[in-house]
Amino acid sequence: MKIHYAQCWEDPETLMQALDVGPEDDVISIASGGDNSFALLLANPKSLTAIDRNPAQIFLVELKIRAIQKLDYDDFVRFVGARPCQDRLQLYLRFRSSLSDQARAYWDAQTENLRQGVIHCGKFENYFSIFRRLVLPLVHSRETVQQFLSSPSPENQREYYDEVWNNRRWRCFFRLFFGKFLLGHLGRDPSYFRYVTIDDIADELLRRTRHGLREVPIKDNFFVEHVLTGRYGNLETAHPYLRKSNFELLQERVGQIRLVCASLEEYVRSLPPSSMSKFNLSDIFEYVSDETSETMLQDILRVCREDARLAYWTLLVDRDVPSSLANQINPCTAASEKLFENNRTFFYGSFGLWQVAKGRSGDRRYKKVTTNSQIRM
Repeated sequence: MKIHYAQCWEDPETLMQALDVGPEDDVISIASGGDNSFALLLANPKSLTAIDRNPAQIFLVELKIRAIQKLDYDDFVRFVGARPCQDRLQLYLRFRSSLSDQARAYWDAQTENLRQGVIHCGKFENYFSIFRRLVLPLVHSRETVQQFLSSPSPENQREYYDEVWNNRRWRCFFRLFFGKFLLGHLGRDPSYFRYVTIDDIADELLRRTRHGLREVPIKDNFFVEHVLTGRYGNLETAHPYLRKSNFELLQERVGQIRLVCASLEEYVRSLPPSSMSKFNLSDIFEYVSDETSETMLQDILRVCREDARLAYWTLLVDRDVPSSLANQINPCTAASEKLFENNRTFFYGSFGLWQVAKGRSGDRRYKKVTTNSQIRM
């Protein structure tokens, strides 16, 4: 039972603009590292349920919630790993007793992950750490990295990329490290590529990275900064939950998050019809077949209100509205493309925003969720 993602790697600004969450919304959000669920919570929805089938991800989000509730801001950012800290285990002991029994047992056995800061403890974060420590120094010096991150203008950024950054070593080592084998075994999981049809994954990711590092403003792109340096320089431009300006509000609201450890399909089948209005689906369609994706959407549609919104990303597997559901879902193509243009996590293949059509009605049969498939906060 391992943490795959200690942080969310989808741009929260893109997500918040797409879903436009408000006080009347009931939100379902894929938990992952919890960061984007916290971002959506700042919009003050009526309810927010963070769901993940991996118990370790739920324990991670619970840990972050309790740390937000029990620590002051400075200790919180030190504890999670956004700022240097020598006494993270002592900080953990200050709120350990507030964790659920399952989460406490898990984190008691994760002293090394606690000591290094939990935002660094995921498999995906470790993959970037290996790249940063062992590969990047073979290509660029720290000074070169910092100069690139400090590009004062879009024109300067493009010029620096073309003339300094994009050398032969960069392209060679990028293709080696971000190819299917290493990405599958070190960063994600080989099973994640089951439905991928792209012949040369490394070349495709290099093409996307070229676009992102040339065309998407790098100066405040905390995703790129973290990949290249392992830290966040200015927390006020980092993940929204790490910003001091949001911390007091988060302390007031994080206790409202409902944590559910279950598959999305299992959970939505337990809900009454027309009970949810906004969905952060991360990239869950990436890992299932067309048939399973269609079934999942049917289950989701049953619990959707009219005009409900669904947001999702694709990395290597395209997913469109199934033809059987075309009369129930309206793809917001123009809005999706506009949002994706400035999406700071440019390594994704696309961003999708769908809106449920008016006048549709769902099956009114449902099954209540069992208590052992959820953890309530």
